[in-house]
Order: sequence, then C-alpha cells, then structure tokens
Amino acid sequence: MISKDDIKKQLFEELRDKHYLWSYDTSEMNEHNLTDELLIEKVLMYLDMQFVNMLFFIYPKSFIKEVWKQNLCPLEPRYHSSNVLFGILFFDIKKPHRYIKVQANRMVQINIHQYERSSAKYGRRS
Repeated sequence: MISKDDIKKQLFEELRDKHYLWSYDTSEMNEHNLTDELLIEKVLMYLDMQFVNMLFFIYPKSFIKEVWKQNLCPLEPRYHSSNVLFGILFFDIKKPHRYIKVQANRMVQINIHQYERSSAKYGRRS
C-alpha cells in the first residue's frame, strides 16, 4: 500500500517536473516544506484528474473543499469550468454556478475588508 508521504511526494514531483511551481525556489523545496494548502491549490489548478483523486487519499474532503473555496473560486471566470467540475464531482454541489459565484464574491468582500483595515491602520487613503 502506498503511504501518504509517497502520494505527497509524487504530487510534488509532478508539479515540480512540469514547472507548475515556477515562482518558487524548488531547489530548496520538497514535499515536506510545501504547505498542504499550496499543494492542494496547485494540484487542483494544474494536474489531471488522476492526481486530483490522489488528494482525497491524503487529506479530508472538507479540507480540500475549503482550499478550493478560498483559492480557486475567487479566480472566476478563468477557472470556471474547472470549478464547476470540482463542485459537481467532488463536493456534491447541486447548483455549482451559483455556489461558485457566492464563494468568489465572499472572498472578494473579505479581501476588501482586510485592505480597508490595513489602510486605516497605516493612515492610507484610497
């Protein structure tokens, strides 16, 4: 049986070998110091379904869904087709178009609120 560490290593190597971690120094990076959130995000964004399925062997469905909601849903409309597919196939969402729109809007509102708080804190005006 394949261990969770083996699966994580395989996913990391696939991302690294296909240069999907191009903005990171992969000479210093390995499957142990790559965050779970980043691994999930990049696998969902770039790798085939066989690799996406592997995520569910090493992480709880609820954790993968949370990463998807926070990191991929806000990337609408660029990842709309993928988001709909993930919503239907993996997360049992009945109305994926509406759900994705709500999640994307929620993340935008959170980011706006954080920006306004940091602007007020440092005395910046918009």
